[in-house]
Amino acid sequence: MRIPLALGAAAMAVVAACSKDSPTSVKTTYSATLNGANERPNAVTTTAAGTAIFTLDGNNLSYTINLTSALTGPATASHIHVGSSSVAGPVVKGFSINTVATGLVVTGTIDLTLPVSATVSGDSLKVLFNNGNAYVNVHTAANPGGEIRGQVAKQ
Repeated sequence: MRIPLALGAAAMAVVAACSKDSPTSVKTTYSATLNGANERPNAVTTTAAGTAIFTLDGNNLSYTINLTSALTGPATASHIHVGSSSVAGPVVKGFSINTVATGLVVTGTIDLTLPVSATVSGDSLKVLFNNGNAYVNVHTAANPGGEIRGQVAKQ
């Protein structure tokens, strides 16, 4: 039995319409637990702690960095770095921060269609995140190399 051309075209139109409503990207979540014991090359003694949550949706990487315990002083910088949990690596992407010692919350989105840094593309950052080769840290005047740090892990 042959399907009439008009009926076949109508069926294809329905399939195409349904596929437009389907999600085209899968969200992936990454997180890091920030504390002084994770700092490298030397652990930092501090009561400061925090979390970093990243959500990858297509080529948009949204993030929230949240301090859950106070730093020794105002935050002076916060970054994503390249590196395994045992090394101090180069900065890939800095976050805009306020300098409040407690309750620091930084949110934003990174467009991964653009270069993240001079040496890391958006696609490369995805690979680093997926392989656990990136970390986040927060710096203070008392700890200029970083007061708290956490390895980014896929959830």
